[in-house]
Amino acid sequence: MNNLKTKLNSLSIKYKIFLYLIGFCGLLLFLLWTFQIVLMDRIYENIRIKQLYSAYDNIAKLIVGGNDYEHIADIAENNDTCVMVVQPNGVLSYSAEISRNCRIHKAPYIDILNIVIETRENKGELKGIYSERNPFTTERPADKRDDSGMPQSMIYCRQVKNGDDVLAYVILDVHLTPVDATVSTIQRQLQFITVIMIVFSAVLASVIARKISLPMEKISRDARQLATGDYETVFDATGYAEINRLSATLTRTAEELGKVEKQRKDFIANVSHDLRTPLTLIGGYAEVMRDIPGENNPENAQMIIDETRRLSTLVNDLLDMSRIQSGAVPMEKVKYNLTQSVQKTVDRLNELLKREGYEITFDADCDVFVTADEARISQCFYNILINRVNYTGEDKKVFVKQRREIGKVKITVTDTGRGVSEKDMPYVWERYYKSDSNHKRSVTGTGLGLSIVRSVIKAHKGEYGAYNTADQGACFWFSLPVD
Repeated sequence: MNNLKTKLNSLSIKYKIFLYLIGFCGLLLFLLWTFQIVLMDRIYENIRIKQLYSAYDNIAKLIVGGNDYEHIADIAENNDTCVMVVQPNGVLSYSAEISRNCRIHKAPYIDILNIVIETRENKGELKGIYSERNPFTTERPADKRDDSGMPQSMIYCRQVKNGDDVLAYVILDVHLTPVDATVSTIQRQLQFITVIMIVFSAVLASVIARKISLPMEKISRDARQLATGDYETVFDATGYAEINRLSATLTRTAEELGKVEKQRKDFIANVSHDLRTPLTLIGGYAEVMRDIPGENNPENAQMIIDETRRLSTLVNDLLDMSRIQSGAVPMEKVKYNLTQSVQKTVDRLNELLKREGYEITFDADCDVFVTADEARISQCFYNILINRVNYTGEDKKVFVKQRREIGKVKITVTDTGRGVSEKDMPYVWERYYKSDSNHKRSVTGTGLGLSIVRSVIKAHKGEYGAYNTADQGACFWFSLPVD
């Protein structure tokens, strides 16, 4: 069983569709043969029995209602049923002979009385077969004709009662016409239909399977090409709506994978360059201090210290970004005053940059408390702030605003520079992405600051963004939920 299931699962979609359609055709043929040939006889008998029951119900209503017996003839005609109504004392009160071969009308009256007696003894209801060979039996016949070749009849007799009083006995007779000839005709027709359906279904299944499988096979080939690293693969398979949507989705996926691969290569190249530069400087100054007399001085030592710090900053930023994105560093969220925290960062940076002529202003509408990781949020704000300081205009001004909104607080940092070019705007939050714009201030950076901001703000279920203002350069912002 498991081997068969494994083999079926390994079949291509073309052969599976073919087998399903052939199986469906086989099921239809099986049902046709079953109902038209095997069960024809029983279905026919059930229909005739229902006619008996229907005729009895209508006749009983007439008798109980005291209506004229003349309507019984219409009931007998409509149901193709012969009728006799016998009084409890055995007197025949009404008779409707629909067929000239009616058994109960040709039978001796003593047989009729025996049927009434048996009905009374059988709790008021009796159903059986009447024929020349066996005038009456309750057994199901093996053949629909008796010895004389005449059709057998199904006899149904039942009391008509009004409360506990027996008003009459209704005897009904329907012919059980043999259906052998009909079955034989249908069987011959089904043989032709079976052959035609098998051929037609095989052709149709092959066409449909091929039509459906071709675009799937093309997508599969293109997917294998994409798996080799060819991100310029275009999925152009068509056929039906789902395939069209899948092709478009996979094409967009290939494009995005290509962008990610390019960013990965750029990232590795940039990191390699930034790692190599401080290491080269450290090694160079160390060799100079070792080999050249008089070069072992505080200036060279300070240069080594500065480059070591730069290298340490780069490595720490890489580790921070990796840990935050992987969730390895849990956010230690506490409730604190965000306004005071931002103010402290602004004051500290103002103090560091005042000699260079930079001015950072902070405008807060109110004190706002948030539940967040204060160290990480402070790091985010610092990264955005120093980024805008690097790109601000000749006036060296940066504007920080805090505004309380519905359910959140928003921090904006705006510079007075030239803004971010439209081609760079979608990528400023990517890892190690650097704009082509020149810095207004030479500050050591890793290119990972905004990527860290994005990861931290996402971990706090906040929002972030950037846009160019009409007259003040670029505005970078983030928001956090407020309790």
